[in-house]
Amino acid sequence: MSERNHIDKLNALSSSVIGFEFEFYTNMLKGEAAESIGKEIKKKVRVSEKYHSDLKVTSSLFKLEPDYSGGNKMVELITGPMEYAEAIPVMIKILNWIEKNGWTDDRCAFQFSLSFDKFRREIKDRIENLDKLKFILGIDENFIYSKFGNRSNNVYANTVKRVVPVNRFSMLENITYIDPKLFKVPDEKYYGVNFTKLKDGYLEFRYLGNRDYEKKIKEIREVIDYVILYLYDILSHRANGYTKEDLAKLKEMMKEYSKVVKCYSNPELFFMNFPDFHVFVDLKGLDENIKTYFPMIKDKIFDLVVDGNVRSCYFNYDTTNGRYQVKEARIRNFMKVKDLDLISCDIKGGALENCNLFTCDIKKTRVENCNVANGCKITSSRVNDSVIEFSNELTDCFIDCKGKNVNCKTTGGVLRDGNIGEYAEIGKDTIKVRGFNDLRNERFVTDSRLKDLNPDYRRSKFGNLNY
Repeated sequence: MSERNHIDKLNALSSSVIGFEFEFYTNMLKGEAAESIGKEIKKKVRVSEKYHSDLKVTSSLFKLEPDYSGGNKMVELITGPMEYAEAIPVMIKILNWIEKNGWTDDRCAFQFSLSFDKFRREIKDRIENLDKLKFILGIDENFIYSKFGNRSNNVYANTVKRVVPVNRFSMLENITYIDPKLFKVPDEKYYGVNFTKLKDGYLEFRYLGNRDYEKKIKEIREVIDYVILYLYDILSHRANGYTKEDLAKLKEMMKEYSKVVKCYSNPELFFMNFPDFHVFVDLKGLDENIKTYFPMIKDKIFDLVVDGNVRSCYFNYDTTNGRYQVKEARIRNFMKVKDLDLISCDIKGGALENCNLFTCDIKKTRVENCNVANGCKITSSRVNDSVIEFSNELTDCFIDCKGKNVNCKTTGGVLRDGNIGEYAEIGKDTIKVRGFNDLRNERFVTDSRLKDLNPDYRRSKFGNLNY
């Protein structure tokens, strides 16, 4: 790829279209804040009382709405897409406004969306047709983390450097060329790059944020410019095809994966390559017993090693209830672990789904549709749609468990929803969020001005109509 001069850089930046999402706190009423921001940036800012409302934003109409992940005082300002020359000054003005009139903490994110002017001749490919594998192999996440290192293990912005074969049993460590159709890349929301937005004609970047991000204007601009220029090079074919560096990175990713595939149907080979992964059936580790049941359990073991990044644990298959149980696993920087009973595990940096959890230590993890049974300590995590029983402790977590029992001890964090049990200990420093309808209903019941408005109808005037 040829060197880029100053004119080329300006041309690439000017072809971009950017939108922003600012999460922050303010003591101002939302209407007052919206009016003040609107005056500062000379835009119309509408207020919505609904989280993720359907109100459409444009280059001239933005919206301010509640963001319950940080409590009642957290709001999210969402802009419409703007050309680079307009977007950057608007962004700077909003960041300065937040510094003067609000604040941010580790729950706050700064996200930006990116697309390009479709009528620019140098843009050869539409962003909807982006080669995601090429993008992932080449993006320098270390550069981004050098500016916002405290987001490197954030539960809402996992690394995109996770590539696996579409055919889970392919061994591709010795590939000599790259065919993107052979590989699967992250396709969920909570990654540093949200590829699910490509169908809508843009990419969403979630790497940035945390405490005092509004004071890091220089770093934010550097990251935005880097991403624009990198994506521009791909779409304009300045960075055309896969390089030797891309191939080397992909082969390294496939090396460990292929090691697992080789062991898939051979228990002896598996135990040779993963000596700390102990397998039992009904708590018995007899070799012949394991060989008999290995065809039934190998898929779950494969998922645990590949998606869960587990190399050391005690794995048991309970033939009575058909459940898989994992004890004393160290699970780090993983994609997803699901449909397991996890016992005394050390977990950090990924997603748990439909699991039963016992005496686990969990940090910076998404816990979804799980049964948090007993003795778990969950820290700096997002807990959704899960039952949380007595004797568990949640510290600095976002809890949104509508219709589910929350019967645990909490310290800090945000309680968005859940049925509070009689043994729950909700800390005084835990923020309890109430939505707009909750506040309105409470006011309707308690507002003294609404009492005795019509005393003539206090008592029923109708007796038994049958007489």
